[in-house]
Amino acid sequence: MARLIPNIDVDEIDLKPERDVARALVDQLPNNVLVLHSYPWLRPDRNDRTGKVTLIEGEADFLIVWPEMGILVVEVKGGTIKYDADNRGWFREIGSFSKPIKDPFEQARRNSHQIVGLVSNRVYGGNSPPFSHGYAVIFPDCIYSGALPPGADAAITLSSNDLSSIADKVARALRQWARTATPYAFSKEELGKVQRAILPAFNILPVLFRTIEEQEERLIRLTDEQIRLLAFLGDNKRVAIEGVAGSGKTMLAKRQAETFAEKGMKTLFVCFNKELANWLKQELPGELDDLVHVHHFHALCAQLCRRAGIGFNPPERNSEHFWKEEAAYLLLDALEFIQEQYDAVVVDEAQDFYPDWWEPLEQLNEAKENGFLYVFYDPAQNLYNDGKVFVPAMGEPFRLPTNCRNTKAISGTCSKILKREIATHPLAPEGVSTEFITEKKHKIPPAIDSMVKQWIAVDKISCSQVVILSPNRFKNSCLNGLSKIGEQKLTFDTSEWRHGEGILFSTIRSFKGLEADIVILVDIVEPGSVEHFGNSDLYVACSRAKHILKIVSDRKIEDLIV
Repeated sequence: MARLIPNIDVDEIDLKPERDVARALVDQLPNNVLVLHSYPWLRPDRNDRTGKVTLIEGEADFLIVWPEMGILVVEVKGGTIKYDADNRGWFREIGSFSKPIKDPFEQARRNSHQIVGLVSNRVYGGNSPPFSHGYAVIFPDCIYSGALPPGADAAITLSSNDLSSIADKVARALRQWARTATPYAFSKEELGKVQRAILPAFNILPVLFRTIEEQEERLIRLTDEQIRLLAFLGDNKRVAIEGVAGSGKTMLAKRQAETFAEKGMKTLFVCFNKELANWLKQELPGELDDLVHVHHFHALCAQLCRRAGIGFNPPERNSEHFWKEEAAYLLLDALEFIQEQYDAVVVDEAQDFYPDWWEPLEQLNEAKENGFLYVFYDPAQNLYNDGKVFVPAMGEPFRLPTNCRNTKAISGTCSKILKREIATHPLAPEGVSTEFITEKKHKIPPAIDSMVKQWIAVDKISCSQVVILSPNRFKNSCLNGLSKIGEQKLTFDTSEWRHGEGILFSTIRSFKGLEADIVILVDIVEPGSVEHFGNSDLYVACSRAKHILKIVSDRKIEDLIV
């Protein structure tokens, strides 16, 4: 099968005659043949009378580069074509009307001369190239009979009958055009030069921000598909939704909260992560502020305790018991003194909720256990409950097994961390492979500095697209002491980061539930070798990256994943 350029599905070619010819060429020609569709050319031309140099343009329907045979330009004339021998004119019949068209053989000849001239100048110093080169014309919707018109030959005139054997007809045409007994075969080096002459764009790298924009559009379309699940769930009152990282859980949770509010229902939207709660508050439509109350669990406890006049004073040291259990008990006490009820409760990051947290949430639901409760979770992202998930008994969960947030490359990295395959949507962008960079510790900051400079200055990436994540707080990280990275401010404020005012540094756990186009992981060690960094942390960290993931360490982390 030949290679079609542009690299598109043949079915995406708009015109059926060209689509049919492209399919025949691609299917029948050998694997090493290039088939270029709609190949344009442009050359300067001097007007002898005025002396002005203008540009002349043209386009070849197909340009075939066959390493063992040569280069052939093919002109396609689809539809019902007629030739008027008396006037040497060509026409396309459209109903009862005959529209004059250009001489297809003259078009093919002109295109061939221009393209071969280009190759001659760029590869052979302006000398006549040694390979066979010429042109042919195909009428994919017609057959012909009678004598061929001037400027035509049976070897270069093809009809619909020739589509099924088009590879043989291309070879015959090139043999007919050959100036030698047998066609000239390109050497490997020569072929490379000819291809670069015809396709100099091979040497142009895409601007990263445009690549990310294109991939992001595709991911947004895929994420939108997940919303259909909510319509399927209908009026189910108590629903558990289990999904892999990147399956759209937070988006669905947000949309469900909006749906409740649009029905006039007062809704409590609770998550674990403080930064995720802040982001959700900003993302929810302002007109729903009175109906959707967004909190991370401990902020909810603190707020309602203050309203009830109950002290909420976490100890400065050894506070784990307070956050895990006592805060929930204080919230229950507060509900004895205040009237705070909701028509619906939506919980995101439920895998991190402790058993005692659910009773006060049920109490906040006006209909208690009979009220609307939607719970979203991913067991693999459990960072606090020793791998256990505690959610109310709600029947079999609805599952979201497909990642639609990350590129296939990043999802593949996450699969390796979990040691199980995470399904990705067939239309998800491939993306670039995760890059593992091993450097001595003192060389890591300069390495990251160089990356960021390239992204900002050359690739036109915004600071708001880049985040640096670490298992450690900044003072214990390899970047400690820096105030800038890549000449950009290093910030710890997610609001500043979202507004493009700096590159964000965050711990992995603080950034859980959020995402960024580009993620750099630093201070990564073997999962489980330190108390605050396990396999789930590594999975969460990698799955935050939507398009580009770089893992920079003074150890060979790749071996631990791959």
